Amino acid sequence: MASISVLMSVYRSDNPTFFDRAIQSIWTDQSMPPNDVILVEDGPLPEALQDVVKKWERIIGDKLIILKNEQNIGLTKSLNKGIAKATCEYIARMDSDDISMPERFKLQSDFLDKHSDITVVGGSLQEFDSKNENLNVRHYPLTPKEVESFIHRGSPLAHPTVMIRKKLFDDGILYDERYRTSQDIALWFDVLCAGYKIANLDQVTIKFRRDGEVYKRRSKEKAKNEFKIYMNGIKRLNGLFTFKYIYPTLRYLFRLMPVAFVKRIYGSKLRAYVLRTKSSSN
Repeated sequence: MASISVLMSVYRSDNPTFFDRAIQSIWTDQSMPPNDVILVEDGPLPEALQDVVKKWERIIGDKLIILKNEQNIGLTKSLNKGIAKATCEYIARMDSDDISMPERFKLQSDFLDKHSDITVVGGSLQEFDSKNENLNVRHYPLTPKEVESFIHRGSPLAHPTVMIRKKLFDDGILYDERYRTSQDIALWFDVLCAGYKIANLDQVTIKFRRDGEVYKRRSKEKAKNEFKIYMNGIKRLNGLFTFKYIYPTLRYLFRLMPVAFVKRIYGSKLRAYVLRTKSSSN
C-alpha cells in the first residue's frame, strides 16, 4: 500500500471554521487516512486560525508537519516548499476551505496503484455554498487522451482534487514560481509537455466551496496571467499554428467583463456546454 502526504497551505484571511472542517475531512473522516499532513502557514496567522492549528496538532501529533513562512510568499512558492518536505509516494492537494469525500484517498491511491502509467489523478467535484449543499457537479476528462484534447479549453483537473506521484517532483518538475496565480494550469502543461499522463476519476472526490468571493478573486491581473500560461502552453503542446488559441482568447475577454455578468455566466448551462469534455460529448 502506497504512502500518502496531504499538502495544504493556510493564509491569514482564510475562514477558521472552513479550515477546521477541511482538516477533519482529510484526517478523521477518511476511510484511509494519509500518513502525514504537510501544512504551510503562509505568513503570520490570526489567533482564530492558530487555535485550529493547535487543535489538530493535539489530534494528529507529529504526523502534522507545519512549515511557517515569516511573511506571505504566495501559494506557488508555499506548495514547492511543502513538496520539498514530502517523503511519501503520493502527494494529495487540499485547499483550506473545501471538504474531501471520505473515500477520496482510497479511490485515488488504488487507481494509481493499478495504473502505473498515470502520474496525476484528479476527480469530479460537488460545488456547494452556505445556502445549498448540492450545486453543480463538475466532471473532468477521464483518460490521458481526453485530457490532452481538452486542456486548451480549460483546466483538465480541479487543483484541490489531485493526487500526484512524488516521482514527478523528484524528476525536476515543480510549480512554476513565475506565476503567483493559475500555477496549477502551468503545472498541467509542464506535465503533458514532459510526456507524463494525467487522468481523472468520475466519482466526486471533494465538495468545492463556491461563495460570492470566488468571482471577485478573478481579477484582471489573474486573467492576464492565465492567458499567458495558456498561450505558452498551447504553443509548446500543439505548435504555433492551431485554432486552439481561440479558447484562451475568448476566456480572457470574458473575464474582463463586469463581475456581475461573470458570476451569472459562471454557473450557467452555457459555460457547461463550452467546457464540456470530449467524453461527455460522445
